[in-house]
Amino acid sequence: MKKTGLLLICIGLFITGCKKRVAGTVPGNLEQIIVDIDRLEEELDGSFLINTDSVEVVILETGPECLIGDVKRVHLRKDKILVYDELTLSVFVFNRDGSFHAKIQATGAGPGEYPPAVNDMVVMDSTVGVLVPVLDKIMLYDFNGKYIRDISLNGSWGMTFFTFDGSKYHIVNDWSDSKLGRYQHFILDTDKNKTACFLPFTKVDGINRGWGLENYYSLYNSRALTLNSTIDIIYEVLPNQEITPRYYVNIIKNRLPQALIEGDPHIALDIAIKGGYLKGAHKIMETSRYIILDISLAFRVIYDKAKKETITTGNVFSIPEFGGFPIYLRSSLATMENDVLINAISPEIMRHVYIDAFTEKTIKNKDFAKKYLDAVNRVKDDDNPVLIIYRIK
Repeated sequence: MKKTGLLLICIGLFITGCKKRVAGTVPGNLEQIIVDIDRLEEELDGSFLINTDSVEVVILETGPECLIGDVKRVHLRKDKILVYDELTLSVFVFNRDGSFHAKIQATGAGPGEYPPAVNDMVVMDSTVGVLVPVLDKIMLYDFNGKYIRDISLNGSWGMTFFTFDGSKYHIVNDWSDSKLGRYQHFILDTDKNKTACFLPFTKVDGINRGWGLENYYSLYNSRALTLNSTIDIIYEVLPNQEITPRYYVNIIKNRLPQALIEGDPHIALDIAIKGGYLKGAHKIMETSRYIILDISLAFRVIYDKAKKETITTGNVFSIPEFGGFPIYLRSSLATMENDVLINAISPEIMRHVYIDAFTEKTIKNKDFAKKYLDAVNRVKDDDNPVLIIYRIK
């Protein structure tokens, strides 16, 4: 197996050094994203982020072949909308008008089928990849639900993956072992059938450090930003296989103590919950101007890359032009990709919670009011989620 020479050594030294840093210091003089819960803005006007002139409301068809259980992510690909349902291990494919097109759902033990032990389902430009480390492979399907082929993981292990070009697959690991050793990032070159290993780590007293995240990376333009639990460093990954520490998430208050972070994760999580400690970022999203991090269920931070300033906000924000209609950044309701924010809203909430608060009189933006009220009048409580698609400034 070919390793990455000087780059691998440098990153290895960087990780080792992190374990001895003093709390509050910035390792390697990285660009800081400061998290200060004392500066939380509960009622944030989101007009700075959302383009109010371009909002779509899409009603997804509901039927026996397309009953969505638990939306994990929503993606737009040309004329298609793809919804990853984590509950049923399916990706539902809809046309842009919301009509059902096909689904990728092939749980089983036969040819072209995957077991329930799936780590992730990733929507790419024209295919869906099902990551199945227990079978040492990624299984590829087209948007019609047809099985295409397998890609061997070559002994690597990961929680998810991404690709820039469809030939090199970046496998993002947590703190799990693999047949190739303990690394947090692998790159599979399918053209050359080679695997490169990045970000080595060691076990401490046989403990598997860390915990699962809501997501492990964000793709924007020609780079990816990756997270790993218990490390307050965001790495930049480029198509040329460079992996570089880029940002430091500086939680200046209520950070889980370092001794607990590096120890038994079950103890760490229990103390974090009981003591109100922050465990670090657990979801990352990037736009042309902003990096958005989920820090806890209660709040997230919006980092302005141009001004190098941070806004700390709650689960939702609103826009006066929309009459205070809630716009979600919270993990389970929001997908952000390519300067588009997609909220998946339950029809039941729209019909029984929103209906009295948000009316044609309260919403000043008449175009949005028309689209929203049309959706409210057309859906039933047990229908599939309604998608509200916002463009990011």
